[in-house]
Parts: sequence; C-alpha cells; structure tokens
Amino acid sequence: MTANEKSGRRYIIGVDIGGTFTDAAAFDTSRDVYYYSKVPTSGDNPTAGVLNAIDSLAQNMGITSEDLLCDTWKFAHGTTHAVNALLQRRGSKTGLITTRGFKDHLIVMNANRGRGLPKFEQRDLARVVKPEPLVPWDLTEEVTERIDFAGRAIVPLNEEEVRGAIRSLLGKGIEALTVSFLWSFKNPYHEQSVKKIVNEMAPDLFVTLSSELVPVIGEYERTFTSVTNSYLAPALARYVDVLQKRLTEKGLTCPLLIMQSFGGLIPAAEAPRQAVTMLISGLAGGVVGSHYLGELMGYRNIITADMGGTSFEVGMVHEGEPIMASYPYAPRLAPYISRWRLSVPTIDITAIGAGGGSIARVDAGVLKVGPLSAQAVPGPACYGRGGTEPTVTDADLVLGYINPDNFLGGRMKLHVELARDAIRTRIADPLGISLTEAAQGIFKIVNSEMADLMRKLTIEKGYDPREFILVAFGGAGPVHIGAFGPQMGVSKMLIPGRGFAAAHSALGVAVADMRQSYVLSEYMAAPFDQTRVNDAFRGMESKGSKTLRSWGVEDDQIVLKRSADMRFKRQVHTLTVPWPSGVLSESELTRVEAAFEAAYEAQYGQGAAYREAGVELTALRVEATGFASKPMLKKYGKDFRLAPPEACKGKRRVLFPDCDEYVDTPLFDGDRLRSGNVVPGPSIIEYSGTTVVVYSGQRAVTDEYLNLIFEKEE
Repeated sequence: MTANEKSGRRYIIGVDIGGTFTDAAAFDTSRDVYYYSKVPTSGDNPTAGVLNAIDSLAQNMGITSEDLLCDTWKFAHGTTHAVNALLQRRGSKTGLITTRGFKDHLIVMNANRGRGLPKFEQRDLARVVKPEPLVPWDLTEEVTERIDFAGRAIVPLNEEEVRGAIRSLLGKGIEALTVSFLWSFKNPYHEQSVKKIVNEMAPDLFVTLSSELVPVIGEYERTFTSVTNSYLAPALARYVDVLQKRLTEKGLTCPLLIMQSFGGLIPAAEAPRQAVTMLISGLAGGVVGSHYLGELMGYRNIITADMGGTSFEVGMVHEGEPIMASYPYAPRLAPYISRWRLSVPTIDITAIGAGGGSIARVDAGVLKVGPLSAQAVPGPACYGRGGTEPTVTDADLVLGYINPDNFLGGRMKLHVELARDAIRTRIADPLGISLTEAAQGIFKIVNSEMADLMRKLTIEKGYDPREFILVAFGGAGPVHIGAFGPQMGVSKMLIPGRGFAAAHSALGVAVADMRQSYVLSEYMAAPFDQTRVNDAFRGMESKGSKTLRSWGVEDDQIVLKRSADMRFKRQVHTLTVPWPSGVLSESELTRVEAAFEAAYEAQYGQGAAYREAGVELTALRVEATGFASKPMLKKYGKDFRLAPPEACKGKRRVLFPDCDEYVDTPLFDGDRLRSGNVVPGPSIIEYSGTTVVVYSGQRAVTDEYLNLIFEKEE
C-alpha cells in the first residue's frame, strides 16, 4: 500500500482525452460508488479539457472540484498529447548522433516498403513515398566509433568529433538530441561518454540514449524509437508540468500519473524521459478497463470495441492478459504509428476511422464512410457548430437512434434538420436515393467496417471469436454493438453498466497499476545457459523493484513477471512466452519450450512448428508492477423481470436496419433499470452519456453489476 492509499482520502480519478470528447471517472472508495462525466475535447488546450472534465465530474457528484481534488489519493491520466504531436509533426527540433557510415539510417528505414501500410496501398508499392524522417539529414551527425556484436570496442570513440557534432547541432537550434550507435545495447560506454560531453556543453538539452531506452537488437527500430522519444519529450514535459501545477492549485495533493501504451501508470515527472511509451496512452485505458471487468466477472477472453467520436479501436484480452504488440521481429505483431515501427511494449490496439464523427462522402458514385472525422470542432452537422459534412452521428440521429434532447445528458442540443440537410445534399441527392436510404447506407457501411476489422484481428490471427465476450464502449459503441456484434459470432456481448460505457477508458486509466517494463537482447540457443539467463533477469528485476520503491510502492505490492522472446533457429519471427522465476529444472525448461511451440502454432497454424530446428532466445523481459488497491464495483440483487414501468420513458419513431418504415419504439431510462431486468428488442435505453440500441431478435439483460448483456430473443 502506498502512502497515498494510507492517507484516508476517498477518491480515485481517471481522465482520458479523446479526439472528440474528454472523459473523467471517479470512484468513491468509501462507498464503492462511481461517477463519470463527458465534455468536448479542447483541441488547442488539452489542459483546459481536463479541468473542464473535472468540473463536470464534481458537479455530477454534487461537490466542488476543489473538494473532489483535495479528497483524491490517485489521479491518473490517459492522453493523446504524444501521438498527436507525432502525427501532426509538432514535436521538438531534434538532432541525431550516430555511428559513422549510418547517417542515412532514418531515410532508408527498412527493406520492406510495405510495412505499416494498409493492404490496398501495398498493391502499388512503386508509388509508395516514404514519410519524411523526424530528424532531417542535415541534423544528423556521424562520429567515429564502433562496438562489435559481442560488445567489444573495436574502434574507440573520437571525442573531438563528438564535440564538433554537438557544436554543429546546437548552432542549428536543436531542442533535443538522440545518440544511437551500432550495437550500443551490448556495450553502452560510447553512448554514455557522449552524454557526459553533452552535459558539459549544453546541460539543459534533453538527451535520449538508445542503450538506455530500448537496449534491443534492430538498429533502425532502436534508432527511430529513441529519436521519437527525444522528439516528443520536451512538449510532453511542458504539458504535464502545467497540468500538475493547475491541479495542485485546485487542491490535488497527490502526484499526477500518466498511462503508458502497455497499460501501466508512471509518475508524470518521469513520463517525459520515456515519452515514446505514451503514444497510445488513452487507447490503452479501454483495454485495461475491460481487463478489470473481466477479472471481477470471470471473463478471461475479451474483445474490446471502443467506438468514440473520431475512431473505432479494437484490442483483446486472451487467457486473462491483454495481448501485446512488442515483438521487434514479428511483422504481424510489431507496433506501428503511421509507417514508423517502434521497439516499445504496447497493447495491441488497431484503430480505423469509424467513429461517430466519421464523415460520409460519395466517391466516384460509391458511398464511403471515414477515415476523416469532423472531430469536436466543427463536429457533425447536427452539432450546429458550422459543420456541413454528414457523419455517422448525423445518420444515427436521422434514423431515430439518438434523442436530440438527451445528448450528453441534455447538456448539448442536436439539430435533426441540419443532419437531414447534410445527408440529403451530400449523399442522397448525388446518389439519387432517398434521405432514409442514405442514412441507412451510412449506418450499414460503418458497421461492416467495424465487423471486418474485428474479424481480421481474431479469425485471421488464429483466435476463435466464439470463445470471447465482446465489450463495447465509447459514446457511440452501445448504439452500434447490436448491429455489428452478431456478425462476429462471439459468445456474449456486454455494455458496461449504468451508462459508464461512455467513459470506460477513463475507468481503465483510474484502476491501472504502476508499471515499468524492461527488455534486454540476449541471443542464446538451447540448451540455455541458466546462470547467464538468471543473472540477466535478476539485474532487470533489481532495477524494476528499485524504480517502483522510488515511486512510493511498498515491497509487498511489487510483482515481477519474467518472459522471453523465442524463435525457431533459422527463422526471424519471435513470440514472447512466460518464463518462471529462479533457476529452472530440465522439466521446467521443457515446459517453456512446449509453451513456445503451442503459441507458435496458435499464431501461424497447426503443424507450423519447426521442432527439428531447435529453439533459441533473442530477448529477456521483466515487467515490474506495483499493484494498487482496486475499488470493488457494487453488486445488486437480481430482479429477473421485465423492465419496471417506472423505467419506461415513452416511445420514439426509429428506422431499424432492413425496415422500410419508422416504428414506434419503447424508450427506457437506463438509470432506473435494476439487476436482472430484461429489455426486449426493438427498444432504446438512454443514459446521460450514451444510448443503447436493442435490435429486433435481441434482448438486453442487466447483470448483478448493472452491465447490459445482449442475448438472442428466446
């Protein structure tokens, strides 16, 4: 238990910034009660968005934001700040010092021109244009040095060249620097020597050493990952510093925590030093929140479907653990941002432009939806903020799924006529179809895109959807799950309870644990040198325990988990498998190899394992976790009856898929549903932050946590 947990304060807060909305969630740990809020994202001023979300959250709780923050012992934040800075090229001016002869590293990238591209672009590789590198050629300096594959310094570092390179880069106005030498992960001495010289010449300059950040083989990925870290760090440092100060001024006494891409929290003061691990900070929250629900409710296989205003993201939990994309030499699993491949641990999340704000258009006589988004400003046409392009939200409104007077709990009025005008003029008239046919077309296309993405990430990767539960969240997810979910053939569909689906990612951020990840490239063929392996693991474990203690985590809350990257000899595709603690017996080593072979065949197909080749290690990993106390969701006694009369709100005319006419559809107040209540379709369930659509042939049943479970109508 940390000092903050012992403080007697009541609240845990999580805030997640999305492209369209900023969500906040708070647990009152003294009563097992939770609250949420949802406000438009402030694109130019994310700090203001966070503070607005806290103000709205406090208002929903009936207290002031100052009282809320004063009584908070944990404040965690998932942010899109880093990924937006990377994709919009708004990072710091960064220099690179590398081994002589490797100045073109970032320009050449790697041999496969198609990596990171969607399939339709891979078909025309001759026209592919590589993205401009984050560090231009004239800000890259070479120096004489060489470490060989065994870590031996075969060419000494020329320190005069280093000083000249630093002077040249400083003269060009760099704000951050990366040092990445060949084989430095085997011997970091030369990189460390450069850092000492930088500290003498420019002590305030931010520096990333590749040997410290990502000590793994793969010079391009290691260099680019380190460059990205330097590119993002100064801006992230300014952001978290300002946010921490503003929250402290309003009464927060605990340190701000930031969500990392692999689902763990890190103190905000430490975050800039490893800024590259924050790239999908916000997206990770949804998977972590679903994992948390799964642990409470006994679900070990989960597909997460987050449909917000800007995008649709899919992640997975398999056998009780989020699936990661952290394999430097497994192209199918490597984490990419745009066309750039990274060597950092990342929850495997795939996103497409299929959110509520995704714009519909006619292209060469064909109706298409996304990937461009109307975002928060101007937003969909129905927002009345100047947007003229039709979006998925406009179609949902025209079809009757959304109540124009209940958006964001009635705090935001939607304009049906503006939505109709946008769809009519931009879609229906150009295609020569009716307004309702155009709206239904938008609805069906976006659902098909989402179902197709989930099939690619399950069936095409060897997972059977029938063994998974589908958890849908985000503001728009509950509207569409009943339409795209059945196409997957999952065992069950779930929407987080009491309308909390709208802020589910913020819940995940709030309940996440402190975590740090370590990796060390270590090539070794079986039979493995146990002493060498164990020494490497213990070194990383010692570092992890020391780091967590410095963050205020006590020893009894620290858990260290070992794993190893393994592959068959003469192959390049690796898989990460668990590795038991201590020196392993021969039978335990055999079980590790068997686990690798099973994982390999699950990934690449039964019979694909090449056992005759033998097995080898390529990297060792340690995940150090500081477990925090988790709030328990309140359980409710089951009622097992149709939704009570007091939950009925009347009817609304809705046009369901494959119907020709609008039908009067029952409306229910989701906050009045009790555990065990049954809502048969077709019907609409309204919460303050989202709307749930129950389609014909379905029914929604509230479970003991007031989640909605979708079932086929009996």
